[in-house]
Amino acid sequence: MSDRRSGWAAAVGMAVVTAVAIVASVLVVELGAGGQSASADEASAPVRSELANQPTLTRAEVEATIPELDAIVETAMAETSVPGVAVAVVFDDEVIHAQGYGVRTAGGADPVDPETVFQVASLSKPISSTIMSGLVGRGAFAWEDPVSEYNPDFALADADSTEAVSFADLFSHTSGLPGVAGNELEQIGYGRDEILRRLRLVPVEPLGEVYSYSNFGMTAGGESAAVAAGGTWEDLADEVLFGPAGMTSTSMRHEDYLAADNRAELHVETAPGVWSADFERTPDAQAPAGGVSSNVVDLARWMRIMLAQGQLDGERVIDADALALTKEPRIDTRPGAAYGLGWNISTDEAGRARWNHSGAFSVGAATAAAALPEENLGIVVLTNGAPVGVPEAISETYLDYVETGVVADGFVDVWRERFAGVYGEPEDLGERPADPEPARDDGAYVGTYANDYVGEARVVARDGGLALLLGPEGVEFPLTHLDADTFTFVLSPELPSFASRVAFDVGQDGIAKSVTIGEFDVGGLGTLERV
Repeated sequence: MSDRRSGWAAAVGMAVVTAVAIVASVLVVELGAGGQSASADEASAPVRSELANQPTLTRAEVEATIPELDAIVETAMAETSVPGVAVAVVFDDEVIHAQGYGVRTAGGADPVDPETVFQVASLSKPISSTIMSGLVGRGAFAWEDPVSEYNPDFALADADSTEAVSFADLFSHTSGLPGVAGNELEQIGYGRDEILRRLRLVPVEPLGEVYSYSNFGMTAGGESAAVAAGGTWEDLADEVLFGPAGMTSTSMRHEDYLAADNRAELHVETAPGVWSADFERTPDAQAPAGGVSSNVVDLARWMRIMLAQGQLDGERVIDADALALTKEPRIDTRPGAAYGLGWNISTDEAGRARWNHSGAFSVGAATAAAALPEENLGIVVLTNGAPVGVPEAISETYLDYVETGVVADGFVDVWRERFAGVYGEPEDLGERPADPEPARDDGAYVGTYANDYVGEARVVARDGGLALLLGPEGVEFPLTHLDADTFTFVLSPELPSFASRVAFDVGQDGIAKSVTIGEFDVGGLGTLERV
């Protein structure tokens, strides 16, 4: 793998997890048990039916659904060709089903089994909220406590927000930080401490008023919790949850994923139905938001803890009251869907609450967990392919089947269509000129530029053209001329159509005074001055 590919892949997928979270937060309302959309009035908040808190399923009935679940998985794999899937189903505090399907690496022979370790991406978020609940139960802090009381290094651009923002604000994505803040810094190789320090430069919205899915906002919450508890986030994850729950194959450290012999590689779809393991993803910088690796055996144990209010095998693992707060709606994400503390919360057509969360890396991971808590039923789905809706198609179609006895026709196509825009829209570069004005000589642009947020950016002459070097290790990106003093570059090698503008401001002496990089210009932080 080239330096450029590995440098990018160490932090790719941030826009994806945001989009996946939005899709996941509305999936029950949009699809429902019968494919009908709830109206805004009907779905403005979770509404419980007369069946609420009255489980209706028996173990025999759930066990009888497993052959259909196998068929759902096989259909999803056949129609997408995703290389590997692992699924676990938990009911009434027991693991009813744990199964692997397909292979760990496309073209290989090693099968996926229940012990196969996957990178779970943003499915890390509800796992991290479980760890946070354990720390709350131990008295390290309270969910509503201001972070600044425990972590003097925490700061946002607004002094009042810095003083008031709570752990709950950060874990519900309501701190006011724009969702992309810090993602682009991770993409060019900055580590956790430096990214969190630079968040104080990012303009923020009013505290508690806006939902903006923020990986580094949640990471700031987890890191501040570690400060409060007097340890590292990774060690606390082991101490508070993974160890007590017997989750022996689960970690917040990427090195542990790499050390697992039985692990699933990441895959991108290089052509329809063709998958290739071309990239890596090192998520240590934002571990609380996306750094977990695990298998369905361990995640079934975690799901049992979720459904048993913090207990496992009759033993208290996580404080019940603190954990219950994670599933309370904190902010509406759209009619009928809300976000709690690391969970999406909605209500299906039977009036029953559903919890869910998805995870995705554009370089090759897609995961989901979903539950019908009133039935004590949960499902976890892990895949080793980039997000095309497979884990959501499996998990939500299965829960619908359990409730209705019906598998919707074309369910894979429905989810593929929903995920078709998961990467969002590329930067608007305007209409490419038919007769572009030529660039100046390379010497007009070559040099070092800097600001406090991006740090240094070097423009160098390379192979008859120009390249942009970003981040502490100087990750290199070729520049493509667009018009006059404007160029473009592609940050994501697997998304070549997502080019970003690089515009130079040239002085009267014919030398660029500054450069504005569109990828970093949210909040006006993309302009770097020549130094």
